[in-house]
This record gives sequence, structure tokens and C-alpha cells, in this order.
Amino acid sequence: MNDRTKLTQAAILTALAIALCLATAYVPFIGLLVFIIPVPYAIISTMTGHKYALISAISSFFILMLTVDFVYALNLIIISILPGIAVGYKVNKDNGKEDTNKNFTPIYFGTLAFMLSIIIFFVMAKVIFNMDLLAQLLEMMKTSIETQFDIMKSANMLPKDGMTSKQMFSFIQNIIPSMLFVYSIIASLITYYLEAFILRRIKKLSYDLPKFSDFYLPGNAIIVSLLLYLGIMGLEMLNTGLYTDIIMLNIQLIFSVMFLLQGISVSIYYIKEWKKKSPGKIVFAIMAVFLLSGTMILSFVGMLDSAIDFRKVRNYKST
Repeated sequence: MNDRTKLTQAAILTALAIALCLATAYVPFIGLLVFIIPVPYAIISTMTGHKYALISAISSFFILMLTVDFVYALNLIIISILPGIAVGYKVNKDNGKEDTNKNFTPIYFGTLAFMLSIIIFFVMAKVIFNMDLLAQLLEMMKTSIETQFDIMKSANMLPKDGMTSKQMFSFIQNIIPSMLFVYSIIASLITYYLEAFILRRIKKLSYDLPKFSDFYLPGNAIIVSLLLYLGIMGLEMLNTGLYTDIIMLNIQLIFSVMFLLQGISVSIYYIKEWKKKSPGKIVFAIMAVFLLSGTMILSFVGMLDSAIDFRKVRNYKST
């Protein structure tokens, strides 16, 4: 593909992406479409390369700055557009490789990109605009929680364990890093699967769209989690003054989510396998068992699969 063709494709996709950005800004009821804004930029990055994708991002930024406002434009380019380009860049690099395990690397790469982009934007807002977005977010959460507790109190539906709105807010405040991770992995999954689906439909992606039943965690997650636990315990023993209990809570939640995703993928994989060999009633019974087993057991299954690789989906040794 020559440069003129790439530039034309990038320009057309950029125009569509800008229209989507403007729609999310001016049409309230489609504001949730902000979650798919990274997709067109990921497609640009995959089809034309990261150079044209960055040109597209810069063009979008200036147009949005003139048509909406500077902060909104900066928000979109950092939190949505650049992570989308990162996902598309990884897809572009992986496209055509024979290694089947490559198909999930854009998800891992995208998760990291989304997390870093949000942190960078919050820091920039504080340093450049003197806007403490985290404090504003926490204040909104506090107000929402207090309102919900007032409604439950009026309906005589307060929690039986005696939890107060202040305790609930404190817990949510402590797990913000985990919430950031969950948002990032969901955003990365949405961006990658939508991009891959669209590119396959227009015959621009050569490798098969990965099945979620083959999803696995990169590296050896069990060893990493164990080392982190031991490190936090060491810091606590040294009385460093760090909030080790909060750090430990977030590490536990993050790895629980990661193992839960892998546990769900293992469940889907074996349900599909058993469905080929078993009558329908047995399949539904097995599905019911998994659904009733709860997230704790699924997380445990995911942890075991991370170590043993029941499905043999990896073709290389974890490091």
C-alpha cells in the first residue's frame, strides 16, 4: 500500500472518528459511545501504521479543540485516542505472524496503555490546570453513596451488617487502583475485539479472531502474585509507613479479577468441548454447576490453569 492510499484511508477514518467524538460531546443520549472512540484510531494504526495514526490524532485534537473545548479534546486524545493507537499498533506488528498466542498481546498492551493514559491525564490536569480530578470524582462518589443510603434508610433496607455510607465510601476509595485496572482491561477488550471484527469483515486482518475460551494470562501470574505478596509483607515488617494493607487489598482484587477472567475462559472452553460429546441436558447441568459455583471457585480454576495450562493454549514456556 503506497503512502497516498494510506493517507486517504487515514483521512476518511479520521473524519468518521471526529464525527463520533463530536456526537458524544453534543448528543447526551449517545454519550456511552465514548467507549468505542478508540476503535477507529486503532483501525487507522493497523491499516496505515502508527505514523499516520499519530497525524490523525493530532488533527483530531486541533479540530475538537476548536469545536468543543481544549480540556475535552485533551481528555479524548490522552484517555481514548492514544490507547486505541497503541492497540492498533500491536495488531499491526502481530499481523501475519505464525505464533497463535500473539492474538492476545494487543489486549495486554492495550490494558497497560489505558491505565497509563488515565494516570497521565489526571496528573496533567492537576499540574497544568490545577484541577484535582480525583478529588472531584471522589466527591461525586461520596454524594452518590450518601444518596443511595438515604433511599435505603427511608425504605428500611439498610445493610444488615451495619455498614455505613462512610465505611462504604472508604472501601471504594481504597480500591480505586483496582477499579482503574478493571476499566482498562474492559476498554482494551472492547477496542481490540471491535477493531478485529471490523478489519476481518473488510478483509484487512489475516489472522483469526481469538476466542475468549482460549484466553490466558501472560507470563506466570502465580509467581508474580506470590512475589508481590512477599514484597508487601516485607515492607509491612520494616514499618515503612506505606499503606501496605490497602496495597495488599488492591493486589488481591486485581489478581482475583485476572484469575476470574481466565477461570471463565476455562469454563467456556470445557463447556464447548463437552457439548460436542454430551447430550444437551448434561451440558446445561454442567453450565449450571459453573454458574452456581461463584466467582471464588472460578478464580481458583483460573489460578490453577495459569500454572498447569489445562487447555494447552500456550505454545511457549511462561517466563
